[in-house]
Amino acid sequence: MTDQRFTELLGKQLAGEISADESIELNSILANNAALNKEYHLLQTYLESETEEEENIDVVFNRIKSQIQTPQAPQLKIIKSKNLLWLKIAAAVLVTLGIVLLYKREAFFSDQADHLVLVKVHTKAADIRTITLGDGSVVKINSTSKFRYPKKFSGHNRNVYLSGEAFFDVKKDLQHPFIVHTEKMDVQVLGTAFNVKIYPNDAFAETTLIRGKVVISLNQDKSQQFTLKPNDKFTLTNGKASLSQSDGEGVTETAWTNRELIFKNDRFDEVAKLFERHYDIKIAFKDPDLKKLTFTAHFTKENITEALNALKFIENFNYSIKGKNVYIFR
Repeated sequence: MTDQRFTELLGKQLAGEISADESIELNSILANNAALNKEYHLLQTYLESETEEEENIDVVFNRIKSQIQTPQAPQLKIIKSKNLLWLKIAAAVLVTLGIVLLYKREAFFSDQADHLVLVKVHTKAADIRTITLGDGSVVKINSTSKFRYPKKFSGHNRNVYLSGEAFFDVKKDLQHPFIVHTEKMDVQVLGTAFNVKIYPNDAFAETTLIRGKVVISLNQDKSQQFTLKPNDKFTLTNGKASLSQSDGEGVTETAWTNRELIFKNDRFDEVAKLFERHYDIKIAFKDPDLKKLTFTAHFTKENITEALNALKFIENFNYSIKGKNVYIFR
């Protein structure tokens, strides 16, 4: 049940044990239900206002519960341990919320709400997938990525969820904005083509606009919004946002859609990540200083041996390959 999953995710967040994928899932639930969103922020406000762990928990819980108009709710015994305390508050509030929402028979909890069933696509290394969404939009998903989307769009927005990299060619619909939700930012469009790259193990996230117009809002501060024009490239690194120009129609950023690799003045450790996803290998640096070497190259049909040999003409290093493991050394 969605309410049970929401309780579990909120409890993990309050306890500081939520993963990146679970955080995206929690945000998607909140984005699709105004009532849950309101009560979520109410709960957060109360918890943040508490400065003493041993404050009378019954008082805290009663203050929260008093904000919700609901039929008689079951009583819960609260244990005064920090993580368990927050988990019990979340559970208590959401039990009450569940009764309210079920009582109102909202579509979010309805078994007939088919549009809320999300299809999950998980690509492996060296795997690229192309899918067509219910509105006719086409999404090409890069390797080692996770993408979720509804079987059928319904409601005001067309919401999809990404961890990794994907290229979107979105059907124009002025009445229904298309929103790509990620861990760090949301990308909203009406009809356009753009690339989004946000891998969990990368130090940066980026969006490159090919045509049309997109608006990016940061999850850490929704008031920060950035509007991109064609060939604009938005980059988020360590919470700092910047805008630059791509090299014309995003050739470098979208080369992967044609199973090509293009990089310009990139560090070796960043190139290694591209190689790992493209060739389904693992790269280890025996000399950490080699990570700082920079390369510019364009690979089309080269295998990993040919690619590494080409880089050796640019900088001095050696390598060995054992199965799917590649070792870089002096």
